[in-house]
Amino acid sequence: MIKARDSTRLLLICLLIGQFYVRCNGSPIEDEADYQGDDYDYGESDAEDDVEGADPPEVQDLSGSPPYFDQTELRIEAKPGDSVILNCDARNFQINNAVMWYKGSTIIANGQNAISHRVEGMKNNSILLRDVTPDDSGEYYCAILPQNVRQLTTLRVGARLSILCDDRDITDRSQTFRQGDHHKLECRTYTGTETSIKWSFNGQRMESSPDDTADGIVVLDNVDEMNAGVYQCLGDDGSRDPPHGMVTIDVHYSPKVSTHRHHVNTEDGGSAEMYCNYRANPIAISFFIKDGKTLQLSEKYSIKNSFHNGHNRTTLVVKDVDVSDLGEYLCHVENAIGSNEAKIQLSYNPETPQFEDMTIDGTKVTMHWLVRSLQPLSEAMLDYKLTGSYTWSTVSVLQTQRHNQTGGIWKITHQLDLPARGLWHARVKTKNTQGWSNFSPDHDFRLADDDASNELTDMELPPDQIMRAGIGSVGGGAASALQQLPAGSIFLAGLSVLWLRLRL
Repeated sequence: MIKARDSTRLLLICLLIGQFYVRCNGSPIEDEADYQGDDYDYGESDAEDDVEGADPPEVQDLSGSPPYFDQTELRIEAKPGDSVILNCDARNFQINNAVMWYKGSTIIANGQNAISHRVEGMKNNSILLRDVTPDDSGEYYCAILPQNVRQLTTLRVGARLSILCDDRDITDRSQTFRQGDHHKLECRTYTGTETSIKWSFNGQRMESSPDDTADGIVVLDNVDEMNAGVYQCLGDDGSRDPPHGMVTIDVHYSPKVSTHRHHVNTEDGGSAEMYCNYRANPIAISFFIKDGKTLQLSEKYSIKNSFHNGHNRTTLVVKDVDVSDLGEYLCHVENAIGSNEAKIQLSYNPETPQFEDMTIDGTKVTMHWLVRSLQPLSEAMLDYKLTGSYTWSTVSVLQTQRHNQTGGIWKITHQLDLPARGLWHARVKTKNTQGWSNFSPDHDFRLADDDASNELTDMELPPDQIMRAGIGSVGGGAASALQQLPAGSIFLAGLSVLWLRLRL
């Protein structure tokens, strides 16, 4: 049984637990949310103010999305004298927004109120610039306030002079043409005074036909490498600062391939080098071909690439030469535009002689040629003739010597005493132990008229048969030529001497 004292304790514990629960979970008593004061409007209103079915008035949300531009940067090209509209087409434009126009940091319009008479504000917040000049070029800002949302418009007004290529403005720019293209460059001026158009190319004045000059037109037909460079146009209006412009033309062309040694002399067991020079735009690749096959790098063949006097040079080296290596080689060069090649002949014969220099003393002419040959030279032959003659006069040249002790290079020297003044032509070929070289290119030289000379200057030349006898040559060459002539030719030579005396 529970005693009275125990029950008292139990009651006290219950009271304590109840107070603790109230403190933790209780809340203050507040007024009910549905309670309305005496001044509550129960909806009773005048009949005229209560329109059945009417929508409540729309309240503008001034805290909505701010204005914005679909494009924040614009570019406009104009010519002097044009009227230009600068747009300010803002999305979400609100009634409480305002528009300001700036050029750089200078205000030029406030809403539709323009500061300059050449600027007109429009209802759509755009502005109109009348009779623009190059001074109007620059950056223009359309600012939407109070958010200060901006749109940039860059205006470029062409100079007083423009260069057009096929009706496109390319003033002060670069253009790339392709070999074979046809283009027209036109120079136009935008000044109020009469101007004279003057063209120059790479600093040199260009001469055009009267019609082209009047129209300021340069026609580039069948464009090639030579058309690449800087073209400048000047509008000469008599002022101290005439309008001018320029354009840089780049030309893509197929390779231009050449070589100074179309015939290369070599010897059995030696090494031979054949090269070609080329220019190309865009960049090109090069390789060598023999008997229709591209030569691959090996112990037999190697290729060197270098840059020589403004040209790319590719050199083929052939080692341990034998008879099977002799023949024609093609130096082939190609790029994205096209291809080209140069032919090189490898042989044991002497290379084509190259003219070195000459001296003239009255009618006496001393000429020098250089010849490459690893084998000794045994003979040289000189041909010469006066302009108007149909046949060459020939002499054998015996004076040959190594040039400055350089291995493989020989110097050919011969002197002629020519019978007349005028324009002469001379050529040489040589022979070594393997055979004859090709003739050298003709070397042209002139014996100028001498006021102190006799009438021999204007006389007619003896017949071609007499010229072929070698009359007029000096030294061992002439004697050798006479010794090799048959008796009939020597008789003709004697006749030529007699004929000369009678003429004098």
